[in-house]
Amino acid sequence: MLHSEEAIELTFESPDGIIDCRLEPQNNDDELSYSATILYPNVVNGFARSEVYCHHLRRGTKMGDYYFEGADAMLPKIKKLETQISKAIVSASKQGSTQ
Repeated sequence: MLHSEEAIELTFESPDGIIDCRLEPQNNDDELSYSATILYPNVVNGFARSEVYCHHLRRGTKMGDYYFEGADAMLPKIKKLETQISKAIVSASKQGSTQ
């Protein structure tokens, strides 16, 4: 096993409101990647309704950080979360390896 098999739950603040994110590990051919479900805040006619985005993150080979697959077709507001999500995955991986 490369890293923890547990899902990672994250919360981020943005100018639009609170962003919730759930990362579920995926093991494919000894490569660990993550499936991300992002609930992005959205207000429509005075009602708060989250927009749901699902993306896949793979580990980069140079720095060991994670990046979104297909990022060039991604909304900029979601692409901006990539660095924060990557840092959270790396941090959770380090914590899991010290336990």
